[in-house]
Amino acid sequence: MSLAKRYTQCIFNFRKVASSLLANKGKWQLLGADAKERANRWIVSGEQCNISVLYTTATRVEASTDSGQRRFVNTQQKSITSANTTTAKKRKMVAKLSEQERTEKLQPLLDAGWSLVNGRDAIIKEFIFSDFNQAFSFMTGVALLAEKINHHPEWFNCYNKVQVTLSTHDVGGLSSQDIRMATYFDTHAKLFN
Repeated sequence: MSLAKRYTQCIFNFRKVASSLLANKGKWQLLGADAKERANRWIVSGEQCNISVLYTTATRVEASTDSGQRRFVNTQQKSITSANTTTAKKRKMVAKLSEQERTEKLQPLLDAGWSLVNGRDAIIKEFIFSDFNQAFSFMTGVALLAEKINHHPEWFNCYNKVQVTLSTHDVGGLSSQDIRMATYFDTHAKLFN
């Protein structure tokens, strides 16, 4: 979901909570007069950046499910999705590379300049660019994919050099995610040469 859509969704949810709070005016004595004033000011001019979220017992109960987990409203589909099911869909279990996969998938990377790390089931490569801006642009492009597939590299940047180490911590060694990231590193680096 884009940042603009997230922002729009947050504003929609804040207005919904604030409207609910204003509808329950009898409970304002518990929050104090200045809390009511802040909520009224926010409702009237929803374009202000300083947004205060006010929680009462009623809104906490409305915001949680029977199991006590927070729920998020997807405004586009008008459906409610549990936070646990959302993360479960994004996370895919990966397995450590088998010996056959290692020979098939790892050898092309080793031929392309990647090296095995001594004492650890990982691969490493250093990329050299013309200047810091290219190195940083390269890292930014890779970071977008890393965030998308939820697989983040270990890397070090010094001026025009980027040193990358890939390994999957969850499986204690190399996985298909590392092969995918290494291939993307090589493809993305060619854009800068």
